[in-house]
Amino acid sequence: MRKTARRNVLAGGIAAVTAAALGAFALPAGSQAFSPVSYGLALPATVSATQPVRIVTTSLDATGRPVFSVKVATDKVSAERIISAARKTTGTVSVEVDHKVHALGMPEGDDTYREYQWDLDKISTPDAWEQSTGADVVVAVIDTGVDGDHPDLAGNVLTGYDAIDDTEGGDSDGNGHGTHVAGTVAAVAGNGEGIAGFAPDAKVLPVKVLDADGSGWSSDTAEGIVWAVDNGAQVINMSLGASESTDAEEAAVAYAIENGVTVVAAAGNEREEGSPVSYPAAYDGVIAVAATDSDDEVAEYSNQGDYVDVAAPGSDILSTYPADLTDDGSEYAELSGTSMAAPHVAAVAALLKGYSPDLGPDDIQNALERSAVDLGADGFDEDYGWGRIDAAAAIEAVGEGGGGEERITPEITADEGRTVPFGSENATEFLVTADGEGLGSAAVEACVAVTGGQWQCEDDETDEDGAYVIEHVAKAGYQVRLTVRETDTVESVSESVGYRVRATVSAKKTARGTITVKAGGASGQKMALQRKSGSGWKNVKSYSVKSSTKITGLAGGTYRVVVAGTKAVEGVTSGTVKL
Repeated sequence: MRKTARRNVLAGGIAAVTAAALGAFALPAGSQAFSPVSYGLALPATVSATQPVRIVTTSLDATGRPVFSVKVATDKVSAERIISAARKTTGTVSVEVDHKVHALGMPEGDDTYREYQWDLDKISTPDAWEQSTGADVVVAVIDTGVDGDHPDLAGNVLTGYDAIDDTEGGDSDGNGHGTHVAGTVAAVAGNGEGIAGFAPDAKVLPVKVLDADGSGWSSDTAEGIVWAVDNGAQVINMSLGASESTDAEEAAVAYAIENGVTVVAAAGNEREEGSPVSYPAAYDGVIAVAATDSDDEVAEYSNQGDYVDVAAPGSDILSTYPADLTDDGSEYAELSGTSMAAPHVAAVAALLKGYSPDLGPDDIQNALERSAVDLGADGFDEDYGWGRIDAAAAIEAVGEGGGGEERITPEITADEGRTVPFGSENATEFLVTADGEGLGSAAVEACVAVTGGQWQCEDDETDEDGAYVIEHVAKAGYQVRLTVRETDTVESVSESVGYRVRATVSAKKTARGTITVKAGGASGQKMALQRKSGSGWKNVKSYSVKSSTKITGLAGGTYRVVVAGTKAVEGVTSGTVKL
C-alpha cells in the first residue's frame, strides 16, 4: 500500500512538471522496482561539436520532488554512455533528448483560413517561427492606413500618423490596401481568427500617405518615411510606387537607411507597359520586390529590371481587409500584385531583426539575397532578382547570434563638390581605406546622376592603392557616387559628391556697333543683351545660347550679356562692353 500510494503521487507530479518544461509524457506503470523509462530517445542523425545533443535525466529526491539533470554529448558514443549511465542510476524515472522551447512559441495552426495561405509554406515560414516570430519588431506600413479595429490585427497595431492631414492616426483605412498589407506582416497567429501574419508578433506602425482611392503625393510619402524613422520603425514597407523619382523621397529613404531602418518596396505592376522603373523601389538601398505565384513563376504583371532584388509570393494572397469595404461583410480578401509581395519580405526582415537585433539594413538584405531560392536564369536576373525569399534559410544565413564573420568597415574620402563651368571635364577622386591603409582591388559601384535624371552606374574596382576616379563632362548639375560593394569580409559604404554647373559667357567689341558673344550652356538656355540705362539695365534683345553670336547695328553705350539660369545650369553675367 505504501509503494502504491507513493507511485500515484509521483506519477501525477512528474507528468505535470515535464509538460511545462520538456513536453508532456505519461509515466508507464512499470514494475514495483520503478524501472527507468526511456522517452524520446531517438538520437539525431548527426551528433557533433557543432550539433550537440542534450540528454535530460529526471529523478526523484527523498521527498518525491522531481530533479532534472542535463548533460551534453558531442558524439553518439558519448550520448549512448550518458543514457546507459542514467538508466542505471537509482531513482531515475526517465531519460530523454532535450528540445528547444520558446516563451512565445511557434504559432499553432488554428487560424480559420490558414489552409488557404499557400504562401506560408512556400517560403518556409513555420520553420522560421521556430527561431523568431518578430517579437516587438516595429514595421511601418506606409500606405492607405490600417484598420486598427480588425479582429485579426488587434493588439499588433500601434498609434500611427496621417501624413495627408499631418495628424496622429493612420489606424483607419478607407481603401483596404494598407490593411491587406498589414495582415501579411503581422496578423495575429493562433487566435482562431482568419489568417496568420508572417511575423505574427511584430508591431505594425501605420502611416497613411494615400487617399481612399489609393493615390497620393510623393511628398507625403517622404514625410511619412521620416516620421516612421523618428517614431521607432525598424522596418518600412512601401507597397506603392511611381515612375518618377523625387529628391524629397530619395532623401527620406537615405535618412531611413542611415538610421538603421530596413526599407522594402514593391517593384511595380506595369510589366505589360514595358516595366517602367518604379520608385521608391529603385532608390539606392531599398529592397525591391517582384511577385511570384504558387508555382514559383514570375507574375505576369510584375515589373522586371536591374533594380529588382528579390521575389516573393504576390498572386492570390489572402489577408485582412476592412469588413465595410467587402460586398459580403467579410474581413478577408484575396489580392494580387507586387504590393502583396513586398510585405512578405518586410515580415521576413522583421523575423531576422527579432532573431538578431544588431542586424543592419545591409545585413538583412544580404541574408535575404544569399538565401533566396534561385529561379529563372542562374544567379541574378531581372525577373526574380536573386531569387524567391525563404524565411528559414534567411535566418540560417544570418547564423547563430547573427554576427557571422566580422567584416571590416572601410572609409571613403573624396574631393569636395564645387561649381564648375558648363562643358568642363571634371575628375572626382575617391580614396577607399581600411585601418588607415588603401583598400586595393575593392569591388565598387561608380555612379553619376544629372539633375532630374536617374543614377547611371557601372561595376568596377579600386586600384592597388584604393583610389578610384570618376570623370564627367559638366552639361548640367550632377552628383557622383562611389559605393563599396558588400562582401563576406567588407561592409558596404557609400560617398557622394555634388557639382553645380554654371553657364559661361564673354562679350567683346569686335567692330563698330558690333559685339561678339561666346557662351556655353544647356540646350534652349536663353541669354539677353542688356544696355545700361541710368542706374539700371534694359533688355535690348534675347538670343538662344550659342558658342558664338555676333550682334551688329548697336548704338553707343554700355552693354552686358546675361545668361538666364535653369534648373540644371546656373546663370551668369558677362563683363561690360562700351561701344
